[in-house]
Amino acid sequence: MKKRNWLVLLLVGALAITSFNSCKKDEGTDDDTDTGPTEWEKSTVFDEDPRSGAATFTINKVAYLVGGYTKTDEVLNDAYSFDGKSWTEKAAFSGPARHKAVGFSVGGNGYVGLGYGGEGESRSALNDFYKYNPTANQWTKIADFPGEARFGAVAFTIGNTAYVGLGITSTDKTFSDFYKYEPATDKWTKITTDFTDKKGNAFAFVINDVAYVGGGISNGVLTNDLYSFDGKEWVKKNSLSTDSYDARRVNASAFAIGNNGYVVSGRTTSGFSSTVWKYDPVADSWSDGSQSFPSSRENAIGFSIDGKGYISTGSASGSYFDDTYVFSPVR
Repeated sequence: MKKRNWLVLLLVGALAITSFNSCKKDEGTDDDTDTGPTEWEKSTVFDEDPRSGAATFTINKVAYLVGGYTKTDEVLNDAYSFDGKSWTEKAAFSGPARHKAVGFSVGGNGYVGLGYGGEGESRSALNDFYKYNPTANQWTKIADFPGEARFGAVAFTIGNTAYVGLGITSTDKTFSDFYKYEPATDKWTKITTDFTDKKGNAFAFVINDVAYVGGGISNGVLTNDLYSFDGKEWVKKNSLSTDSYDARRVNASAFAIGNNGYVVSGRTTSGFSSTVWKYDPVADSWSDGSQSFPSSRENAIGFSIDGKGYISTGSASGSYFDDTYVFSPVR
């Protein structure tokens, strides 16, 4: 397993985030009175170094974890698969080691790119991308992302097309752009967006071939917008913050199960949160009735396999994690 030392670039938690109305639900505190059905349980622990900021993608009910960084500030380029029962080491990522990269899968292959890493004095935000063939267990470089190099972006797939956008640089520059990638031609094309904010460290999930992108941070403030995208049109949805609740998040994990999306843990205006927010796309509404996540954190990977959600790795308050939790929605 190849590792490269680096200097810590960014601690999002150090960004100035202004607190607001304390009567809203979810101010980062845990509710010890939860007596509902158990939804979170420990799954198979990740065997290797605890880490934060890994990338992930899922192919045929198998999830993959790539890279990340450790408590000793080492950036990683290792890769592992997880089938819901066990972790298996795979071929090391062939590009520069990195963290806070994005991952997606199309046509039976996985893709990882962007992020922060590199060699020696050249460590910086990255714009390169690589394809993983699970049959050959091999990584191959593809066309570079045409936008500005960045980390903390989001990625998702609709049909046979992938979409990558948003993100942040080392100077805190954020983005509102999106590009689509078509594997058949190895070509990136910029698509139109009309977002009200540039942002980094947002979340994304896909329900029935419609993507939902929201949260994140812009100018040190958590953003409250949520958009849907069907491959043709962006539609602004109801705000993440209302008079009765606040579902805004930065560095959260997300996955979709059935007809709902879930946003797990991450940071709120007042610190780490264990709340699980469930999104109903039909009602365009959020609810927090799910069991709280047992171990609050940020920059964890999130994915779903066979109707269950999973959260693994991540960090919180100087602690780095190697545990894996499985979520079975019963509430």
